[in-house]
Amino acid sequence: MGALEQLDEQISREIARIEDLAIEIVMLAKKGETDIAYIRKQDLHNSLIQLEKLHRQKGLWSAVETLNKNGTLQKAVTELAYQA
Repeated sequence: MGALEQLDEQISREIARIEDLAIEIVMLAKKGETDIAYIRKQDLHNSLIQLEKLHRQKGLWSAVETLNKNGTLQKAVTELAYQA
């Protein structure tokens, strides 16, 4: 499994976690369990930050994959090796 596929899988899991947390927060708020809902809100915040990081990583890996397919990455590495 390649890096992009792994990132897609991690993104899917994080999105599912976010959906579950959002549902749980609403249920807890309806029950008046705001102290627990607040803790879950922190968990939701952390998951959103993680999702943002995963999307940035995916963008970088996509760029690397595109450069590699075009041979640009190979040329850049060869040039740097020649300069060293």
